Amino acid sequence: MTTLALICALAAATPAGAAARPLKTGVSYVYDSSPVAFEHVKRAGASLVLTPLRWETVAPSSEPAAWQPTDPADPHYDWEAIDPWVTNAVAAGLTPVLQVRGAPLWAQRCPGASETDAPCDADPAALAAFATAAATRYSGRFGGLPHVQYWQGLNEPNLSLFFTPQFEGGKAVSAGLYRTLINSFYYAIKAVDPSNLVLTGGLGPISVPKYTIGPMRFTRELLCMRGKERFRPAPGDCEGGVHFDIFDIHPYTTGGPTHEGGANDVEMGDLGKLQRLLRAADRAGRTKGRFKHTPLWVTELSWDSNPPDPGGLPMKIETRWTAEALFRAWRAGVDTFFWFSLRDSPTGSFPFSETQQSGLYFSGPNIEQDQPKENLYSFRFPFVAYPGRKGIYLWGRTPTSSSGKVSIQVWRGKRWHHVLTVRANESGIFRGLAPSRYGQSRKGSVRARFGSESSVPFSMRPVPDFYQPPFG
Repeated sequence: MTTLALICALAAATPAGAAARPLKTGVSYVYDSSPVAFEHVKRAGASLVLTPLRWETVAPSSEPAAWQPTDPADPHYDWEAIDPWVTNAVAAGLTPVLQVRGAPLWAQRCPGASETDAPCDADPAALAAFATAAATRYSGRFGGLPHVQYWQGLNEPNLSLFFTPQFEGGKAVSAGLYRTLINSFYYAIKAVDPSNLVLTGGLGPISVPKYTIGPMRFTRELLCMRGKERFRPAPGDCEGGVHFDIFDIHPYTTGGPTHEGGANDVEMGDLGKLQRLLRAADRAGRTKGRFKHTPLWVTELSWDSNPPDPGGLPMKIETRWTAEALFRAWRAGVDTFFWFSLRDSPTGSFPFSETQQSGLYFSGPNIEQDQPKENLYSFRFPFVAYPGRKGIYLWGRTPTSSSGKVSIQVWRGKRWHHVLTVRANESGIFRGLAPSRYGQSRKGSVRARFGSESSVPFSMRPVPDFYQPPFG
């Protein structure tokens, strides 16, 4: 079956009620706290914004002999960098997500620990104390600061780049260690405000033997599940279950939006198998959070673009794949999707291979002079159109995530022709089938128009999957 035929078959099988699912978007790793940065996020059509809250930076470098680690007003804490970020994000009308990550050396229990962004056997009690202080500071009841509802417990705990140890004596241990940490984190965040929502640390996408544990294996071990096709609970009570509200994955792909990885990997084409595992864990009572069906978020996904990175994805393909990635994620049941990140990294004297050029904006001399990339518009107004035997299958989301009539237009005879009107639901999601043979010759383009805005035209010429490292 061709890729297009497969996608059309999947679309036809969309379960009842699926069209009502929203697709919220966000931008991750926005470090700048200036109002301009948040206006750029909004220009991308996003409603959420994520930044790291680095434990080792806010906390003292050595543990004081006497202090109150649960008190955000303790003078040993330094919140100077994060206060304006939260304040300005909320003032811009965005929903902030704070990712607590890293650990000061004094909160790590491995002898000779040295990495602060890859904590080694972090102390759960110390993490809980810091989480209490942070959630209290941003509870909406402290010092006139806004409320932060979304809290993420660490980053990519299945990767040794950000969490150690992964193995001990050849035995994988990171999932068990992380289970204790996320449970402690959850209790602390919820004790401050039960309405707060806790995300697991987003998992890295692939397994590397003796170095990185694949996200499918890590999730099975974290949630005490077994099986590779038909998932079922392992014996025991899994320490009473795993406490979190939202599960997060970073499904970076070495190809396009349909690319699949290995058995324990989760690239874009593997989101469905992760969803099946989460549903099985929900049924088995392994997940202990607010929702009956654990939401799956993607808080990181991107490709470096060319330009500026010569090894990046050509911009026209990146623009198409951005829209397709949003569609594929939504189709797999993801309701919140973040792009990584807002602006390209400055290269300085570094080669492109050592920098990230995956922003939605080309980096200028300063953020005020940043310029939008073409794929920003397909992120803001995602739209796909796949020709099939019964017509053109259409899916999209309006740039304002609001309801209304959407005009579907095709390019013919040097101008755009209206062929169909569809209605976007209350979340801005629209889909439909245009009964037309247009595009079956692999020629032409289709676009959607909502109010005064048009989507990026979607070419009828498919782009087959090919090898492409996400970071150029």
